[in-house]
Amino acid sequence: MFSPFLPLLFPPRKFLDATMLISSCLLVRLAILLSVVLVQSCEGQSWKAFQNKHIDYPQTRASNPSAYCNLMMVKRNLNPSRCKPRNTFINHDKESVLQVCGNGGKQWQGKFYDSNENFPMIDCSFTDGKPPKDCKYKGTETSKRVRVTCENKKPVHLEKVL
Repeated sequence: MFSPFLPLLFPPRKFLDATMLISSCLLVRLAILLSVVLVQSCEGQSWKAFQNKHIDYPQTRASNPSAYCNLMMVKRNLNPSRCKPRNTFINHDKESVLQVCGNGGKQWQGKFYDSNENFPMIDCSFTDGKPPKDCKYKGTETSKRVRVTCENKKPVHLEKVL
């Protein structure tokens, strides 16, 4: 006895193969699109954006490192839609930071360069609050070397504090 609903319950093998092929193609395209977006978000930065995010010289005055972080994150508009988990402000002149991509640094790997010298800085770590103007940070003063991503001999991303 043949049921008209049998093909719906058990579709032909060719139909399943075609569905799986289409699904696989869509997943591959989605993966490629996501990887392009991630690469652009890291490498699509500029020297000007780097300066806004990471250089404050002469250093803005604040009563303590945490107050400094709270002030600077708002002043530089670094939390427009979410509280950034961490940000580091280098309190040294931009010319010295720029030299990390030249004779003031050493190539570590590919576009990454490590500074030869320590830079005074304040590291800001998110503690509480909501964007855009109520994110609270704990600030820590230190002096360390940095690793930056360089493009056209200019820092465009602060990769890490060394």
